[in-house]
Amino acid sequence: MQDIRQLLEQYVQIVESPRNQVSRKYWENADEPYLAERWRGRSRRKEQTPFTIALDISGYARVLDINCVDYYSKAEDQLRQQLRYAIWEYENIPGHRYFEPTVFISFGSVFEVSFFGAKIHYLPKQAPWYNEKEHVLVEKTDLLAMRQFDFFNSGLCAKAHEFYGEMKRMTEGYPLKVMFPVTLRSPFSIALMLRGYTELLIDTCDDPEFFCDLMATVTNYLKQYACQRAAFLGEPIPRMKLFNDEISSTVISRKMYEDLILPYEIDLAEFTHGISYWHSCSSTTDLYAAINQLPGLQMMHIGPWSDVRKAADVFAEKDVCLEICLNSVADIYDQEEDTMRKKLLLIRDACDKRIRYQVRADGFAVMNTVDAMLEKVKTWGRVAGEVFPG
Repeated sequence: MQDIRQLLEQYVQIVESPRNQVSRKYWENADEPYLAERWRGRSRRKEQTPFTIALDISGYARVLDINCVDYYSKAEDQLRQQLRYAIWEYENIPGHRYFEPTVFISFGSVFEVSFFGAKIHYLPKQAPWYNEKEHVLVEKTDLLAMRQFDFFNSGLCAKAHEFYGEMKRMTEGYPLKVMFPVTLRSPFSIALMLRGYTELLIDTCDDPEFFCDLMATVTNYLKQYACQRAAFLGEPIPRMKLFNDEISSTVISRKMYEDLILPYEIDLAEFTHGISYWHSCSSTTDLYAAINQLPGLQMMHIGPWSDVRKAADVFAEKDVCLEICLNSVADIYDQEEDTMRKKLLLIRDACDKRIRYQVRADGFAVMNTVDAMLEKVKTWGRVAGEVFPG
């Protein structure tokens, strides 16, 4: 515990530091903790916009020799390692990230699918993943046999409660809040994990009634979790986040999205009084107008394969903030300063004075050496600081 106390004290100093308070002014959601490993801010600005840089957990694992099996299975190790990499990020990564006065509980992308009985694999140097070879819903009748959701025992819920109790004990006396997990994956994402991508797409054509039953069941589980979490904590239900990496306009047509997927996302938006964040790293340009129908949408992820200028055209109508994310390999690792600058200037030209936005270099993994990765990150950070000086 002694090392955790030292890390907590160091992290609290970062949270309270003048530099962090300067960063805080950029973000509309600084007082709404993001509740996940890679913090994401909702920019207040249409000019002099902020930029952020983030590694994924496999990157942090390489940099700091983190054993991800321990990280995701032991509360003390998750607290220790999240503090270590936050401190390392503060000391080494440029940008305007705000370090919030919270510690969090995370099980990566498999938390929600665990509710339904999916088998989870824990991996030494990356986030856990579900067993893709053994689908929960092999037969359609398996949906009828699905157990009722249990906030204290379904899947990883029991471990979430265990982590919550232990982290509250370890952080007692520090001005930090322990954040109980929120759900992140969208209904379509979870349905795909349960059924399989090919099988689910076939269902949309061959048996749309089953597809809708599955989507409704998943949506209901997310609602139950949100309600019971709020009651357990004595807090309001937070706006839902919809991580939708499985949605790409190269596979999902606008009609399919509007007819079969969007209604369940609207249902969740109305239930939680809005969507705080919609995410897909895939190409979503053709879906912008449909996504913009979501009530109370606050921030939209624009991945490296999507059209930034069109996003500014569409989402400015409802003052939706853009999170414009670059390709860490094609736009940064493989580029020199001049090309990095041209890319950032194109983004600035598309968005300045039109829409609130931030620029993000996300999901960095260590491709060669830690030093080589850091050199590229710092070069990009310096160029971004010239284009977006704050």
